[in-house]
Amino acid sequence: MSSTPQISTSSQVAADWVPETAFGKWFLSTQVWFRYVLTEAIVDLKAIAGERGSGSQRLLDIGCGQGLAFGLLGEHFRPQSIIGIDVDSRTLAKAEQHRSQWRCDVQLLRSSVTRLELADSCIDTVFCHQLLHHVADQESALRELYRILVPGGILLVSESCSPFINSWPVRAFFRHPMRAQRPSQGYIDLLRSMGFEFSANDVRESTPWWSLPDFGILRRWGWSRSQPETTELLVVATKPQR
Repeated sequence: MSSTPQISTSSQVAADWVPETAFGKWFLSTQVWFRYVLTEAIVDLKAIAGERGSGSQRLLDIGCGQGLAFGLLGEHFRPQSIIGIDVDSRTLAKAEQHRSQWRCDVQLLRSSVTRLELADSCIDTVFCHQLLHHVADQESALRELYRILVPGGILLVSESCSPFINSWPVRAFFRHPMRAQRPSQGYIDLLRSMGFEFSANDVRESTPWWSLPDFGILRRWGWSRSQPETTELLVVATKPQR
């Protein structure tokens, strides 16, 4: 049985956090984001994970933003409780406004992913959606997620890769720590180097239409014959029992 997480009202923030643009904050509240990015990621991660992580006691949504994933996580993974953590107090305030839509008990905490005020081995499942490419010190972030997971706990990763982050639409309208960006294999290697375990069946690489500079128009009309680079990565990783 996991120990109860010690939730605080810490105001610590990461020195390497890059605040999002006004456009970026607006986009993260749109139906396009919710339907084609967030919902599809959770559905696909559930398909990869199977019953792993389902019905867990405590699920952490790290970088939860406005809390739009809480209902989806409750529906697909059925945790007993969710802890939502974000570095931005304003997005957490918006998440609080959605409380009536939550399907299970949810606690909110403002904190940096690199300095989580949670006990060791207190979380059963971590949902890490589109977070790592916002963090310059990705090693410290993953080290913290590894620390708080119970042995055998599940890390659900959905990440945008460097070919997408480096594309002109993203560079024009969003903000990221550019030196931290990695290709798909870079994130796979990083996860393994931090001690997480997963097989080839636990990894899904893709290039969705919304991640292409032309939004997939050339590919849809058959005008693009080249194989596009991987822009999106899903991984279901495990903290080993040892």
